[in-house]
Amino acid sequence: MKKKIALLGVGIEFFLFSFFITGYIAGILAENSYSLEFYGLFGMPIFMVFLAYLIVKFQVFNIKMFGAQALVVGLVILIGSQFAFVRNNTNRILTVITLFLATGFGWMLISSIKKEMERKEELQIMADSLAVTNDRLRKLDNSKSEFISIASHQLRTPLTAIKGFVSLILEGSYGKIEPKIKEVLGKIFISNERLIELVEDLLNISRIESGRMEKKIENSKFEELVNEIYDTFSLRAKKRGLKFEIIFPENPLPEIETDRNKMREIISNLIDNAIKYTERGWVRIKISYSDSDEIFRVSVIDTGIGTLKEDIPFLFSKFSRGTGASKINAGGAGLGLHVGRKMIEALGGKIWVESEGAGKGSTFFVEAPKNYSVKEEY
Repeated sequence: MKKKIALLGVGIEFFLFSFFITGYIAGILAENSYSLEFYGLFGMPIFMVFLAYLIVKFQVFNIKMFGAQALVVGLVILIGSQFAFVRNNTNRILTVITLFLATGFGWMLISSIKKEMERKEELQIMADSLAVTNDRLRKLDNSKSEFISIASHQLRTPLTAIKGFVSLILEGSYGKIEPKIKEVLGKIFISNERLIELVEDLLNISRIESGRMEKKIENSKFEELVNEIYDTFSLRAKKRGLKFEIIFPENPLPEIETDRNKMREIISNLIDNAIKYTERGWVRIKISYSDSDEIFRVSVIDTGIGTLKEDIPFLFSKFSRGTGASKINAGGAGLGLHVGRKMIEALGGKIWVESEGAGKGSTFFVEAPKNYSVKEEY
């Protein structure tokens, strides 16, 4: 608004000043110099330039409205002027009808344009308001991510220390302990492990959303990587009474160019979920490789609670869990699959799930390219 007023004021002042200065000079000079006043008209084109800039840049005057009003008024005047030429009643009646229709439709046209202008102004106000709100939300989201990152870092250190000391006590490093105390310490250890996993997921989320997740790409033997993960979970599966097996293809697997730690985390999370949500039966890891596409595929198959079809589209969303997850009292915040999806996509692969329904088990698939090609950051 200040710019509009300033430009309009400058244009008017320049126009008036040009008339004033030429008239003043003409008054000082001889009487036959009054023709100099006509040079003051040169201020008019400059004023028109200012006016045109205001109309185009800031839309100070609505040309559409002015044009419609001028058209309607001109049409009414033109039709009304026909009364000066008509000589019979029939033509007068037709002229009156035409004038009435032109006035009515002209009024409707102007009203329609006015409503359109009002809606446009309302939409512009809403758009400006949404832009401001979006900017505030972006700042809040950045603050949230920063807070989660700082809080997670601060939480991880004492949790790791608790894990270490509890592990030493359970191993008997501080002397023999009673079976009841050992059982309680085991529960503490498991709860602490869940907290560490949650903190790590929160850290990964904050890194991904802030674009600070780093990737260490290197060549790794895929078979060794999966065997390490299998050894990590074999004892847990045995304690739950589950058959746990791994199936490799007949031909040796080539090396994979990827982030080894993140690939381990992605597959480990799927196996952990499969064991967690399977009360009886088995969990199977099947590895395959396509020479034509140079794609590794890891299939984690279980006989657990299964996945409802309506849950599948939301299963990899943040803080999302399956409908039957709470029925078996398994801990989790619904971050693991979301983090896994973000990670595997950043490594050039994909992840998805297939299931026949509740109680019929699930199969989670992870595909990763042999050669890393995605160069974008998280």
